[in-house]
Amino acid sequence: MLRRPIGNYDVSINKYDTGDIGTGDKVRRVPMTFFYPVDEWEHECPYRNAKYQLEAPNPQDNGVHTYCGEDAALSSKREAWPVVIYNHGLCGHEMESTVLCADIASTGYVVVSVGHPYGAGAVTYTDGTKFVSPEDFSQMKHKLHDLAPLWCEDIEAAIACIKSINETHPIWKGRLLLDNLGTMGVSFGGCCGIVAALRCDDLKYAANLDGCMFVEPEVTSPDTRLMVMCSPMNFRAYHCLVKKDLEVEVIKIRKVSHFEFSDGVYLSDKGKSNRAWADRISKERADRILDFIHGESRQDA
Repeated sequence: MLRRPIGNYDVSINKYDTGDIGTGDKVRRVPMTFFYPVDEWEHECPYRNAKYQLEAPNPQDNGVHTYCGEDAALSSKREAWPVVIYNHGLCGHEMESTVLCADIASTGYVVVSVGHPYGAGAVTYTDGTKFVSPEDFSQMKHKLHDLAPLWCEDIEAAIACIKSINETHPIWKGRLLLDNLGTMGVSFGGCCGIVAALRCDDLKYAANLDGCMFVEPEVTSPDTRLMVMCSPMNFRAYHCLVKKDLEVEVIKIRKVSHFEFSDGVYLSDKGKSNRAWADRISKERADRILDFIHGESRQDA
C-alpha cells in the first residue's frame, strides 16, 4: 500500500518514551518513534496504529508494508546524523506519515515522530501499554487552545529526551547532531511545531504541512526559519505568520486534499485508483521539505 523510501539508505524504526511530564490530571509520558538510516535490516516493522491495535492486537493483520526494518543498528557510514522532529495531526498517530518520515530518514536523517497523548487517536508505549484519548475528534477540535500548550510541552520533553539519549544511550551516544534541530508536522501538528519553534531556541526551523495557525504563536525566536506547505484552503496560515513580520517560505499544493498530506495520499480514493499520482505527490513533498531543511527555495507547484 505504501512505497519504498526515496533515499540511498535503508530505514529502520525503534521506539522510546520520555519520563513523566505534566501536572495534575495531565501527567503523561510521551512516546517517540525513531526512523533512522541503517546499512541493512532483517525484520520489517509493522504499520502500528495504536487505535487500530485496540481492535486487532496483531499489527501484522493490517496488511500494510512499511518497507522499514525494526530495531536494526544505526548505519556506520557516518559518525553522526542530523535530527528532525515530526508531529502528527489531531486524532492522528506516530506512523501516520511513515512514507514521509522514511523518505527523510533514507537521505541521512534521524526522524523522531512524537506521539501526543492528549489529542492523538491513541498512543502505545514501549512497555505495550496504551493511552487512549478521553475525547474523540469532534470534541478535540473545540479544545485546540487547551491542547496546544500540551503539545508544545510534549515537543520540549521529546527534545530533552533526545539530548539525554545522545549523552547516555549506548547505541546513540554522540551520534545525533542537534545543532540544527528542526520540526515538521501535518495539520495541528504543523501548527504546534511552529508555535514551539518560535519560543524554543533548540528548534532552528519548522515546516507546517497544511495546518491552519489554530493558536496565536508567541515570538521569542524570530530567526527561526519557517515554511508553510498548504492547499489553497490553508493559505491563511501563511498570512497569519507574515503579519508578525516573520519570513515564511510558502509552497502551494493544488488538487491535494487535507487528508492526502500524510499517508492518506495512498489511502484516499484518488491515491488508491492512481498509484502513479500518489507516488509523484509524496516524492515531491519529501523533496521540497528536504530543500527547505537544506535552506534552498523552490517555486510554487
